[in-house]
Amino acid sequence: MADFTVPSWLPFADRTGRVPLIKLVAFLLCIAPAVWIGVQWQMGWLSPKPVTDILRQTGDWAMRILVLTLAITPLRFTAHWNRLYSIRRMLGVTALSYTVVHVIFWFWQQDFEWWPIVMEMVLRTYLSVGLAATLIMIVLGITSNDWGVRKLGSVGWNNLHWWVYPAAIASLVHYFMLIRLDAYEPALMAGLLALSAGFRFLRKRDHSFAPLSLLGLAVLGGIATALIEAGYYAYSTGVDVHRLLAANFDFTYKIRPSWYVVGAGVVLALMRWWRKPAVAAKRSARSDTLKVSASSPASR
Repeated sequence: MADFTVPSWLPFADRTGRVPLIKLVAFLLCIAPAVWIGVQWQMGWLSPKPVTDILRQTGDWAMRILVLTLAITPLRFTAHWNRLYSIRRMLGVTALSYTVVHVIFWFWQQDFEWWPIVMEMVLRTYLSVGLAATLIMIVLGITSNDWGVRKLGSVGWNNLHWWVYPAAIASLVHYFMLIRLDAYEPALMAGLLALSAGFRFLRKRDHSFAPLSLLGLAVLGGIATALIEAGYYAYSTGVDVHRLLAANFDFTYKIRPSWYVVGAGVVLALMRWWRKPAVAAKRSARSDTLKVSASSPASR
């Protein structure tokens, strides 16, 4: 997109030092939450406990960006947009960065008293689960580069980075254990994660993953989200599960997370339906070109 080059080690540059538009936009979106948190802090817009506010916001953004990172593969395969892969590493490192900042501010909240911090991590389950997720993400972040691929080999690297799913699940468990009554966003994140995992399972079973299959996945993802949300509220409040599930069909106040997950699945199906004929046409044209080239006198 640009006529100038920058150092290739910058996160928004490619290997030649050029700045692709998709990487620049992704980088700006990645740092936007941090900039906004900094503005709130400097302007005094946070509560009387700013460290607690920043702790919560960094944790929220770490979870959101991690889920977005895992959504890259479904988006790439359904839209046939290979350039999305170029920002996956950036998103993963950003999720790790917000996680590390989240941990640092928790240390700050504890006044950096290390022995009580260690005891809290051992005795409190939600902290132990969060620590496990953080350690996994640190290992993945350290190996999320060309050096890691060379050292581990492609098979070893892929096997290691499969652990992003246990890390995401542990992060969600940590998230659910922290909240009190409003499980709206954790349920939404859980549903989107289930949709992403379901897509990968579907892709392994059926490489064509037809739009109809994706629509079925959208329905299953919505049901899973509704069950997760209802299960959490039933466990934490004792409210009847049937009433909680029925709330998904009450649109008086707000749309429940399950419908957003269904919508995300429908978008994947529509992208697959829309892009599949275009890709087939390109492949056919490429095949015709190869046939013409093979039959030409110059190729004999």
